[in-house]
Amino acid sequence: MSPFEFVTIFCSLILGLALTHIFRAVSDLYEIRDRVKTYWLNSLWVVTVTMWAIYTWWGLWSLSIDMDIWNYGQYWFLVVNLSSIYFFTTLVLPKATDEGQINLENHYYSVHKAFFVIVAISLFSSSAVNFALFGKALATPQVIMPTIVGCAAVGAAINNSKKYHQVIGVFMFLMFIAFQMTDELVITFTP
Repeated sequence: MSPFEFVTIFCSLILGLALTHIFRAVSDLYEIRDRVKTYWLNSLWVVTVTMWAIYTWWGLWSLSIDMDIWNYGQYWFLVVNLSSIYFFTTLVLPKATDEGQINLENHYYSVHKAFFVIVAISLFSSSAVNFALFGKALATPQVIMPTIVGCAAVGAAINNSKKYHQVIGVFMFLMFIAFQMTDELVITFTP
């Protein structure tokens, strides 16, 4: 087993659980859709966190290229970053219930403080991982963009304004799309 395989097994499990959770929650809520009152901002966040987990999994491949030597501190730091992704995917949608109406707008605003604190932790730790583990310079999109969006997440955690949340939700979605477009990783398969 290579160091890359050893390090990424647990990381892949965390991200796999995050994706499983979000896919299951969407499926469960779809089954009871007659009792679910949707909210566009919540739906936008479902798309954003799904893309975030998938993109992060894609980015793990860089570990096979950039990291020959690992220590426990680096591994712990990476696991904390990935765990934050799992935690905010569990908050973005409520559990489907056997009875009663599920209002996704009410759910969004009831969990927004914890959700955005965890998003901010994830973003700030992403900047640190990109800088410290992947050797990205401070003036690169991989360090600057998560830091900027992390500051917006802190604002969303302390702000209750629906207008602010709507603007920040769209802003963060667009920033995430732009961030993905800066990715230059190419995975080649050799027999």
